[in-house]
Parts: sequence; C-alpha cells; structure tokens
Amino acid sequence: MSVRPVRAARLAVLAVLALQLSPAALRAQRVLGPGDDAVTLPRGGFRVALGGESTLQRDRWRDGRLEGLGGSITTDAFGALQFSMLAPVEQTVRALGVADFTGSLGASRLDARQRWFVTPLAVEYGLTDWLTLGARASLVRSRAESQWRVRGDSGRATLGVNPYFTGTAVGAANATTIGAYGTAAANLAARRTACQANPASAPECPTILAELPAVDALAARVGDFATNLRALYGAGATRGQRYVPMAGSAAEQALLARVDSLRTALVRYGITDVGASTGLPAGAAVPVTAADLDRLLADSTDGFGARPLDDAAILQLGDVHVGAKVRLFDSFARLPDERFTRGRRGLRQSVLVDVRLGTGTQERPDAFLDLGTGTGTSAVTVRSLTDLVANERLWVTVSAGYTVGARHERLLRVPSAAGTEWLEPWREAMVEVTPGGQVDVAIAPRWHLSDYIALGALWSWRGRAADRHDYTAAATTPLGAPVALDARFLDPWTEASEQRFGWSVTYSTLAAGARGVRAIPIEIGYAHEQSAGSGSGVVPKQFTDRLQVRYYTRFLGR
Repeated sequence: MSVRPVRAARLAVLAVLALQLSPAALRAQRVLGPGDDAVTLPRGGFRVALGGESTLQRDRWRDGRLEGLGGSITTDAFGALQFSMLAPVEQTVRALGVADFTGSLGASRLDARQRWFVTPLAVEYGLTDWLTLGARASLVRSRAESQWRVRGDSGRATLGVNPYFTGTAVGAANATTIGAYGTAAANLAARRTACQANPASAPECPTILAELPAVDALAARVGDFATNLRALYGAGATRGQRYVPMAGSAAEQALLARVDSLRTALVRYGITDVGASTGLPAGAAVPVTAADLDRLLADSTDGFGARPLDDAAILQLGDVHVGAKVRLFDSFARLPDERFTRGRRGLRQSVLVDVRLGTGTQERPDAFLDLGTGTGTSAVTVRSLTDLVANERLWVTVSAGYTVGARHERLLRVPSAAGTEWLEPWREAMVEVTPGGQVDVAIAPRWHLSDYIALGALWSWRGRAADRHDYTAAATTPLGAPVALDARFLDPWTEASEQRFGWSVTYSTLAAGARGVRAIPIEIGYAHEQSAGSGSGVVPKQFTDRLQVRYYTRFLGR
C-alpha cells in the first residue's frame, strides 16, 4: 500500500472527528449507548437490537485466589480428593500395614479454556410514553478446549495401572502368591488346635501354648493380609482395584518389610508356607499414560464415566427474557426531545421487571467442561434504573437489581465430601435445587463527544447467596462399596461475589434524525467487559466483547 492513500485515510478520519467535536455538535446528548438505562421508548416506538458476543474464560477465582480452570484437577498429587475411587485403594494399602500411604496417580495438570459465541435478538415496543415492553432471545454456541496430562516420573506417582488388567496370566500368579498367606493363616490355626489337643504333636507346641494370644493375633493378621491383598491386586477370577502401588515404590518396600515381619513371626511357630520368594503380587510397572487417562475419563466402572473433555460444543437456544420497563419520573418529560438529556442537571427513574424463561440448556453432568447455553431455569429480576444527568456531555446510569430463581429439579452428580469437582456416573440423581437470591449493582457513566459518538464505562458488582441442594441417599460403587451421598456439599460452589469493569463506544444517528437530517435511525455500539475480582465462591474470570446494532422505527405508523 502506498503512503498517499494511508495519509488520505488519516486526514479523512481527522476531518470526521473535527466535525463531530465541533461546538455545534456538542449542544445535546442524544446517544444512549449499550447497557440498561432509564429511558423508555415513546408511544408507538419500536426498537430492534441484533448483535454478536464472544466470551472467553481460562481462569477462575476460588475464594479470591486466581487459578486455572483446571482447579483442583491441577495438583501435585492426583489422589482421592480428585478421584474418589482411589480412596478404597488408599484404605486397603493402609490396612496392609502402610499407615501413612497416600494414593496418587502423579502430578496432574489441566489446561482449559471455554468460549461462548452468542447471537442475541431483542425487540422493544413503547406501549405508552412511560411503559416499554420487551423480549429477547439468543442463539448460543459454547465450546471447550483442553489438555489434561499427568506426570508420574521422579516419584510423583504412588499408584499405577494394576497388571491384573493388562496381563493374561497375572490373575493366576496373584492367586498363587496370595494363597500362600491364606494357607499360612489356616496352618497356624490348625497347628494351635493340634498343640492344644496334644502338646507333643510338634516341636513348637510349648512356644505356641505359652503364647496363645499372640498366635491367635498372628493368624488373624496373616488372614487379613491375604484378604486385603486379594481385594487390592485381584486373584484368579476375583478382580482387584484398577490402580495399585508402583513396583519398587516406597509403599511396596514397606509392604515387603511387612511380609518379612509376618514370615519371621510364622517361622517362630513352625509355619513355613510364606517363603523368602513369596513376596507380593505384581505391582504397577509404569505410571498412567495418556491412553490410561482417556480410559479413566470414560470408564463408568473404574473411572468418571464422562465425555471427552473437548466434546463439549453445543449450539442451541439460550434463555428467553420478557419484561417491562416503567418510567416513574423524568425531569425532562416536558422537552420535545424527552428521551435525551439537555444542558442542565436532571434525573430519570425507571423500574425494570424481567422474567427469565429457562429455555437454555444446563451443563451436562457427564461433560466436565460443559458450559450449557443458559441457566435452564426460570427467574424474576426487579431492577431500579436511575439516570443522573450532569450536563450536556456527561450522564450516569446507576442500576440495582435483585434476582430470585424458581425452585426446580436438576440431574446432578452428588458428592460424598466437600471440595470434589469431578464425580462418577453412579452418583447421578435428580436433586431439588432452591436458588439463592442475587443482588447486583452497576454504575455506567457516559461521555458524549458529539451528537453521534459517545464513550462509556462500566463498573458492576454482584453477590449471590448459595443455592440449597436437597438430596441424601446411600449408594453403592460398581465394586460394591457403600457410599453416602449428600447434595449439601454442592451448596458452597454456588455462592459467589464478583466485580467487573468495561468500556464502550457508540455511534448514533438519532440526534441527526431529531434535527431533520435524513438518516437511518440506528445505534452501533461496541463494548468490552471483563471480570476484575472475586471475594468468595468459584467465579470464572471472563472477557466479553460485544457488538450491537439497534434500529428504531414506528410501529404500524404510530
């Protein structure tokens, strides 16, 4: 591109700005701009708004602390808190004698980002000069992108995939190893009984008879050891846990030390079924791989029973809103251009009642990064809108609203403890939800550069009380373990507070039309809005860009 066209374009832009900023053009404020305000349409006035909106989130606040969307899934130890099915593994290893064992598949990291692409359509009609009716709907496309990986090297993982599920002969080999402990426990009990009947039946009888409580305790310990080994590693046709201690790990070394201790105690009473080569069933050879993570995510028996993390794209209708704005007071009502401000201070006051119809889709319980296309629930918002006019250039809208949602039932996965984000499919239940109330406050100053152009800013705050989830039940895992479900653990996730700020620029032809200039009566506005901070709860950090076109006309010639 040559230099002259660039200079010509710059001069043209400067000329337009000079014209827009001329004193003649600054005599009136006639640009409304995006966002709520107290202005009502004149009787018979009709306004149509169409636009596009893009929202991105890749971080979130949890009780004021910024973290990635991975949340608790991004951790140095992916264990029972992140995946409750590891809790039985942890408990079994501890029962085997490793009291301080903590199960972990390794250092987990989830990098994710979520996007909404929204196409809103809104229509408003001035039934009277003081009453405007409106409705709006939107087509929403949501999409998630992610990468989940776990590092188990350098001792990060204490658990790996059980070889029982990967080798054809492992079950039989485990049965032989574990059988030695069961046989030793049975033989020790039989030896005790024989010595009690005939003290000369074996050389160890004097020792056994002198230490009967210790013999009984040892037989029980060895029997429990065999039972727990079978439950952990599996044997023959009896499957074990999907994840077991890593071969050569500190946990396995501790278990081998436990075996040595049992062997020594058994030999004291003449029981040699547990030999020096008996050892343990095969431990996990390598940490979990990417393929193992895919199976962990999808498996409904030993995993989360969820969709792939990137399989969360939806294109559907969002929530529909209908409402009415009632103007209570307007100090400019006597002016011909009553919908606009004038060169002195003034005040407008309106009340907006908005009814949300839950036509949007909620997040699916089996899609962990799902965004849905709306709340999917009904609610009513009452909002006070006050326009404070300082002069012909500056006016500010102050809004305050309260939203209360309708009680409803929702399919959710119910936790058994606080803080768990990803839950298994056997936890799904219809939960009764009573939404908490929400208060929001916003201040939106607008500065008019001319009759055509206005700049705007926005600060907003919202606080939401926790929802109440009513559901408790006893459940059973796919492996037969009893679990208590309590939906009240979901309540803290729904309580939140958030601040946002933004800015906007708007071009309008309404003032020109009021002066008799032939022009299409439209407003074109661009706004950027983003989260600024959170004081409590789990709140995504969002960045939203919005383009809106509003067209004004008269309805049926009124």
